[in-house]
Amino acid sequence: MQIQFSENDPQAVIQKLQDAMGGRQLAKMVNFDMSGNEMIVTISKLGTSTLHFKCDQTPQGCHFALTKEKIALAHRPLKGEVTEKIVKVIQRAGGQVSGN
Repeated sequence: MQIQFSENDPQAVIQKLQDAMGGRQLAKMVNFDMSGNEMIVTISKLGTSTLHFKCDQTPQGCHFALTKEKIALAHRPLKGEVTEKIVKVIQRAGGQVSGN
């Protein structure tokens, strides 16, 4: 999965993602955070899954590429559905997703 945002600041991207989730139920289960040059998406409910995206900053914005994922056993049957919801949040925040 690849994600592209026009913003050059990864923290601004994280803020836009959190704002896009608003007060919805998904916001209680999904967290977006930066650690070094990596965006980490954590899904917590009946286990914890993490998605790690390497961040490259370019003049065109931030580009995130999925490098590692750890999916909790309880989340595996719902992976497609949860991924779809996360993609919608990314798109609502102004990001473009490819290769999901």
